[in-house]
Amino acid sequence: MIWWLRIRAAPAVLGALLLTLFVAVLVPHSEVPIPSVVGGLTSGLPLRYLVPLLPVLLLLHGQGQADWETERVAARAVRTLDVVLSLLVVGITLLAALVVPDGVAIARNIAGYLGFACIVRWFSTARLATALTAFMPFLVVSVGGHGGTPAWWAWPLHDGNKPAAACAATLLFIGGLALSLRPPLRGDREPDE
Repeated sequence: MIWWLRIRAAPAVLGALLLTLFVAVLVPHSEVPIPSVVGGLTSGLPLRYLVPLLPVLLLLHGQGQADWETERVAARAVRTLDVVLSLLVVGITLLAALVVPDGVAIARNIAGYLGFACIVRWFSTARLATALTAFMPFLVVSVGGHGGTPAWWAWPLHDGNKPAAACAATLLFIGGLALSLRPPLRGDREPDE
């Protein structure tokens, strides 16, 4: 269990989660300017919606470090432990939503980004999933965030009180976790690095 926690970088993931929550509290209205592809104007990506990428990318990094041949025959259910860690990260964020402004949206984004990453990882590799997940919020802002009002499908940009955004992120999260319990589509090993 200690090795699993070490390989998965669990302390770093929890530290990144705390950093995410502190950023949401300390700079709730900061934005990262992103050029809009559709509207021609620059759109802003709220920093509190971008920072949730940090724990998600660290989770992916930890899963990408795994020796799949060894874990495939491990005595513990390693994939189940990965799902439990993912649920723990989202659960802690939901609990923190009681005191963090717009904490529900932050938890939604962590769940959505993580679900998206797990789905992409199931089809490809951890490296590609990390790259696409890191790029996804910027693409969503540049295509669906123009004019100050996000498009209906741009769930990472909506406030925490939008049920459609919460449903989209929840579906991604559930789908990603379900796929992560199954052997990857590409086979049960990462390509040689």
